[in-house]
Amino acid sequence: MIWQPEKADAAEFEVSRDSETPEADETPYDEDFDSIFEDPAEDIVVEQPADIDYRNQFEESKKIVVSGDFVVRAGGGFGWTDEPFDGYPKKLAGAYAKATISFDARPDPTIRIFGRLKTEMDSDNGSDVWSMLYFDELYCDYNWLDKSFFRLGKFKMTWGQGRLFRPANFMEDAEDGTAFRMTMPNVLDGVSFVSLYKKRPESPKDNRLHKGDLSFAGHADKTLGPINFSVAMLYNDLDGQKYSGSVKTVVLGTDLFADYVLNRSEEGDITHEALAGFYKEWDKIKIYGEYYYDGRIEDDIDHCVGLASDFNNLFGSPIGMSFKWLHSITDEAGQFIGGFSISPWKHVKIHAAVPWQYGDKELDKDFYEEFPIDSKLAFTLFVELSAGF
Repeated sequence: MIWQPEKADAAEFEVSRDSETPEADETPYDEDFDSIFEDPAEDIVVEQPADIDYRNQFEESKKIVVSGDFVVRAGGGFGWTDEPFDGYPKKLAGAYAKATISFDARPDPTIRIFGRLKTEMDSDNGSDVWSMLYFDELYCDYNWLDKSFFRLGKFKMTWGQGRLFRPANFMEDAEDGTAFRMTMPNVLDGVSFVSLYKKRPESPKDNRLHKGDLSFAGHADKTLGPINFSVAMLYNDLDGQKYSGSVKTVVLGTDLFADYVLNRSEEGDITHEALAGFYKEWDKIKIYGEYYYDGRIEDDIDHCVGLASDFNNLFGSPIGMSFKWLHSITDEAGQFIGGFSISPWKHVKIHAAVPWQYGDKELDKDFYEEFPIDSKLAFTLFVELSAGF
């Protein structure tokens, strides 16, 4: 099985925005190598809520649109699990294929039904058989007099401003459960209320609703002059409450943003998280950096920095380069991922990546990427064939 960085595209390091903006792709990494082959979330710059045209989502000329894509990747790599990097490295090779089909039905301006089916084949799991079809997303929208928009089903949401670190992303688990969202775009500059049902691993294996399976959340935006403010909260009966405040502005074409998060457990313990960063985009270059304070564990408070960049169509050619660097100042440990891609022919791409993990501390935080074969240093190369309709 071949590992890649999240694609030589600014999308590599981006978190999908709330589904009220253009449809976000799926979360790029899980705990197995299957997801390492997934397409990353699209790099969508956070828009002011007032710019979102909710009504336009329901006013399409076509009643139903069907689309799909097919992707095949194959290649190999090698890596070392310990320093110094001598001796014979571990080798890795494999193939992966994915097929998706989506439908977007809008029978009239008040109703929308969207679904995306997916199936995969992964030789790394020792199987050349396609998985059962499953819904990656499935939801229904209803527009009430252009004043309130309702969504029910399985869908993705992302809150907060962070791309590399995501402390204010309270709805990260929404795609794994069933959610109901009501959005009122004319209140302030957008207010949303969400209820999420997600079966917890520790819940009894039955069909009943159990304590902690249900979460409630709210999100509000307001723009005052050149600054956009947003607040959010989340409540779960077992986990406690989360509260966040965010600000964003643009100075000389550069996005500047910050998030603050207060966590309160059911026992009354309070911890804090904070994020500050910038995002800048030129014609062929995107760059962003962030600082993250993680105070969730009293004896393990951490200060982290991250920097990512993407270079597209270098020298007018179909060549792209990118890198992502995450570093813990407290632990003096981190990881660096460098990526290179070229598209010599239509529908064909060649990807290469060099992931490097340094420092003695185990990198167990959720924002670090999982490397192949537990390597400290690796080299990977694979070929991708893709097509869509």
